[in-house]
Amino acid sequence: MKKMMKKIKDNPFVFFLMRKVVFLLVAVFLSMSIVFILPHLMPSNPVDIMIAQISGGGATAMGTGGTSGTGEAKSSLEVLREIYLEKFGINEPLYIQFVDFWKRFLTMDFGLSYWRYPRSVSSLVMHAFPWTVILIIPIIPLGFVIGNWIGSRAAYYRGGSDRLLYYISMYLMRAPYYWFALVLVLIFGVKLEWFPLCGAYSSEWIRPVFNLDWILDAAHHYILPFMSLLGLGIGGWAVGMRAMTIYEMESDYMRYSEQLGFTKRKLRKYAEHNAILPNFTWIPITLSALVSQTLLVEVVFGYPGIGTLLYNAVFAMDYPLIEACFVIVVLIVLVGNFLADIFYGLIDPRVTAGHRSRK
Repeated sequence: MKKMMKKIKDNPFVFFLMRKVVFLLVAVFLSMSIVFILPHLMPSNPVDIMIAQISGGGATAMGTGGTSGTGEAKSSLEVLREIYLEKFGINEPLYIQFVDFWKRFLTMDFGLSYWRYPRSVSSLVMHAFPWTVILIIPIIPLGFVIGNWIGSRAAYYRGGSDRLLYYISMYLMRAPYYWFALVLVLIFGVKLEWFPLCGAYSSEWIRPVFNLDWILDAAHHYILPFMSLLGLGIGGWAVGMRAMTIYEMESDYMRYSEQLGFTKRKLRKYAEHNAILPNFTWIPITLSALVSQTLLVEVVFGYPGIGTLLYNAVFAMDYPLIEACFVIVVLIVLVGNFLADIFYGLIDPRVTAGHRSRK
């Protein structure tokens, strides 16, 4: 038993894994603290906005006691404001609100939404979360495979068509993602009218119905936001793979293999296998960028994901909904990066050995 424990303790991957877990926990604590602080730095609060809507927009200074109207109307609005402040816990000291936030985070129960009261935050997030996930998940594997394929051939063959693909990839990598999404809307939605302009499915459907007609309709709405994200993902991987393949092709082992008479196909495979490994280090960076891009692309296309929900929550000053959306986004990024680091440590033992040597 002692030998087994010592073997586990001396395993460089175990040490690497422990470091990553500690880093994940610290990152979660700091990120969640920022998620709590940012909405409270806003100059107004959601109750004032709700009262302003009830009073027809006249309650612009409820935080200082100002209300619209006189007499009974003014008194009623003030009473309603106090009720809402107490109900939502906004009148509590900030440290108590911070403790309550961590209780909500640990239980994943963020209470009721201010914006869509009396609907729960959980129901709103659970409705939006799948739409964001189906946009994010296919992008990284497809972009990785297609981008690396384009980049390796553009580096090895350097023909006219391969060079053209590389230039297109470079353009896609540099293009602002929100601008690219708007271009797709203008060309394929407005001019050609091939695809719908917004939404996840047509208005004839009240809610998702999992039959063939609804699936085809949802896929029709899915194509434009998906392509706006996939194109940018392909560009980044292709440019990186081309640079690494050129580096590998100029290595001594490649020249030696060529002198031994290896075929071009065999040489290209050797170069690809060695060039693709460093590209795995870009997966965490790509995931972080992809999540932020997806949130804005959802707003552009009116896609009912976390991005659109967060957009509406910010304008409504809905603290619980803002917190829940940011919590989901931050957890996707942090957990995704953690898993990518662990996966990279598994496929490249040099990474774990390097962490152990720095102990």
